[in-house]
Amino acid sequence: MQVTLPPAAKLGREGGVMPFLAMLLVTHVALAACGGLSGGDGSATVRDTLPSGVVRVTNTLPADAPPMWRLVEELRVGAVDGDGPDVFGELEALAPLPGGGFAVIEAQAQEVRVFGPGGEHVATHGRKGGGPGEFENAIDLMLGPQERLWVADPGNVRMSVLDPVAGFVESFPLPFPLWGFAWDGAMTADGRILEFSFDRGQSREILRVYDLTMTQVDSISLKEVEVFEPEDDPGIFVQDLGGGSQYMRGVPFHPSGLRYLDAQGAIWSKPRGDPDYVIRKWLPGGDTTLILETRRPAVPVTTAERDSVIARIRESFRRSGATAELDWSRIPAVKSAVEDVFVSAEGDVWVRTPSPVAETTFDVYAPDGSYVGTAVGAARLTHPVVRGNAFWAFVSDDFNVPYVIRARITPTR
Repeated sequence: MQVTLPPAAKLGREGGVMPFLAMLLVTHVALAACGGLSGGDGSATVRDTLPSGVVRVTNTLPADAPPMWRLVEELRVGAVDGDGPDVFGELEALAPLPGGGFAVIEAQAQEVRVFGPGGEHVATHGRKGGGPGEFENAIDLMLGPQERLWVADPGNVRMSVLDPVAGFVESFPLPFPLWGFAWDGAMTADGRILEFSFDRGQSREILRVYDLTMTQVDSISLKEVEVFEPEDDPGIFVQDLGGGSQYMRGVPFHPSGLRYLDAQGAIWSKPRGDPDYVIRKWLPGGDTTLILETRRPAVPVTTAERDSVIARIRESFRRSGATAELDWSRIPAVKSAVEDVFVSAEGDVWVRTPSPVAETTFDVYAPDGSYVGTAVGAARLTHPVVRGNAFWAFVSDDFNVPYVIRARITPTR
């Protein structure tokens, strides 16, 4: 049997390939190509092709399998007080830079701050405003060609381009018609910029495709947009306050919808309200190409967690003037099996899952959907990015002070 090593085996190419992971992936792909795989940790993978031609990969994982990797923190940038550039009020977006440095958007100051591989401050660009190089609502940060930073700024209705050291280079007009002051897009490896948007005439969501001058080169129809009726939504608590006004809160632990645009322009998604561990990969304007399904014991919502969220919601509704009791049976008994999904620079699929321990847990899959292993790290990790064997994320301490961390993806065995 001939085996072609997938791109995922190149995890760790920045700083050297990890031999352990490379060997594991070769073995995994060889067996998965035969239709089934049983892992030494008790996991099993089965691959089949549905009548529609869609490939379905079903992974069965034990509840007590030890993690294959630990995210070992090697750099932390942030400070509790002071007036230095490492004091963050609100972090919005993160972009790792070649060589180990990184850039972040500091949302309160509306600044892009750049740091070197050792956490040293390199430069600060921008401020709140509408002039060249200034930001009104900088909300996303992407590393583009020539190692420049692209900043999505819905407040100024434009995309600004920065050199990490020298600062402002140029900007391009960019409307944000779907979400107003939000941005839901990505830059692909070949230099296209993709943005979810809305065709009002057709009441359809679309994907706009731009080149590097922010000239639209394509518009791909996605799906019809449904009318939002909060009273009929099982994931929203609604109470009338009188006078035609309502107060709404999300139902705790109700499964959220997920959608991620990868560097190849493919979309990985899970519909809102679906608690199962099923993620679809599909191409804009095309059909589903892969269904990634994983089976493992569900993580229950504990009595303490349930009581805590009920107390918080009761107090929130009380302060807003709502007095009627809510239907607490709508709170799920188990947590959604998928909390987040993203794809590494090498094409590996990382899925954040609920964990009974106070750590953040990610299942990692090869690009073909085969389970590779599980990684665990500090609690409260958000906005994760993986390049090579470096894991980047935001984390907050017990006082909600934000930090940027870089961790090494380290085998545990």
